[in-house]
Amino acid sequence: MNPPSTSLTNNIESIDANAAAELVSYVADTVLVMDQDGVIENVFNTQTPGFSHLKNLIGKSWLESTTLESRKKVESLLSPTVSENAQKWRQINLSVPNNPDLPLMVSVLHLKKDNKILGIGRDLRNLANLQQRLVEAQQAIETDYLRLRFAEARYRQLFDLSVNAHIIIDGSTFKIMEANSVAQNLMTDKGRRMVGRSLAEFIDMNDFSQLQELLNNSRNINTPKKANVKLVKNTVQAEITVNFLREENQTVFLINVTLLSEIIQDFKLNPNNERLISAIQFSSDAFVITDLNGKIHSANQTFSEMTQVEKPGDLIDEPIDNWLGRASIDLRVILNNLKDKNSIKHYITNIVPSGNATGIEVEVSAVKVVTEHESYIGFNIRQISQRVSQRGQASSDLKQTATKLTELVGRVPLKDIVSETTDMIEKMCIMSALELTMNNRVSASEMLGLSRQSLYIKMRRFGITDPNGTEDL
Repeated sequence: MNPPSTSLTNNIESIDANAAAELVSYVADTVLVMDQDGVIENVFNTQTPGFSHLKNLIGKSWLESTTLESRKKVESLLSPTVSENAQKWRQINLSVPNNPDLPLMVSVLHLKKDNKILGIGRDLRNLANLQQRLVEAQQAIETDYLRLRFAEARYRQLFDLSVNAHIIIDGSTFKIMEANSVAQNLMTDKGRRMVGRSLAEFIDMNDFSQLQELLNNSRNINTPKKANVKLVKNTVQAEITVNFLREENQTVFLINVTLLSEIIQDFKLNPNNERLISAIQFSSDAFVITDLNGKIHSANQTFSEMTQVEKPGDLIDEPIDNWLGRASIDLRVILNNLKDKNSIKHYITNIVPSGNATGIEVEVSAVKVVTEHESYIGFNIRQISQRVSQRGQASSDLKQTATKLTELVGRVPLKDIVSETTDMIEKMCIMSALELTMNNRVSASEMLGLSRQSLYIKMRRFGITDPNGTEDL
């Protein structure tokens, strides 16, 4: 604020303190009227929100009503000896009991007519709040920066001390950005740096095109991808696991490298694997591994006994539906369910031994396994001693229904009895087919020899609804 001109100063000095304070209050947030000792006699314009408590300062010293760091500024403002300093704006903080400190930008006017001092104040709370938020934001940034630095140090130490080979490459150029010491020793000669070089320099060129395709297909996919490649160093085979990562606007891949010889050795050395294989081989339940079309790869001894095949080797490459009671229908039902669910449980069917027309009632569970190297289906087949209770109940219901129908003879025309019987049989057959196929309508229509549309029409006609509420499975 520039010092007032001589004429303006004379005009102000010619009016009393209260009139001058009221006039100045129209352009200021608050005006304090004080005597020459700095004792506050009146406060004007306290309508500003949060300023009403300034009335409590009346009768108190202005110097003592400020915080410690503001008192030297107030002493300078109250001093009448230095006229050029009297008009300077100073930032002070008023300290009012039972209220938060109030930041103000203050200047003073010394009125000679009645020997008073006017303290003109402007509200700085918004600016103080912004400054406080700025300080807090700066502190939060510094705290986050330190936290990130510590986290980076921890992860880099883990990266370097890992017993596995890890490489980070750029997603667009396939150049190596980071490589730990294990990867250095595994893939390159001593003293040769990997960082900054293309991954293609360390992978056999016949395998790199396959790896490059795998990397491109792994973009935006969180599922790890695997591939077997030959390393240039010592021409050894290794398994590479690729994980896609995104860092800001950059695409990177985290690659783990493991020698195939170590993987095979780990599997052989793990006694739990041998125990598991032995348990499956001598299990009382039959266990069969097939390809995705149902062709047998391997089977345990129980399945050989169940199918009455003398040599387990004779089962290899044979379709498993050769021994299923409903042949290809059972296999199609199982394969159709595995397309969507990857596993099924408690599917009831028969195993018909070779050269024997009498089937063994069994319960089949199956799981589909898909890996980078192969895909297969595992069948667990358990012999059951009796039919499920639902079928026994259905047989009882059928007898009761037949009895009721015979009671209609003589009361209802034969044509109506036959029509009702046909509808009842159709409904029971459809419900039984849906039960056998685990509510898979595609498989149920094939089992009944109906088109899918005909099955839907009959289901709506008989009021049969899918428990899952889906139109098709």
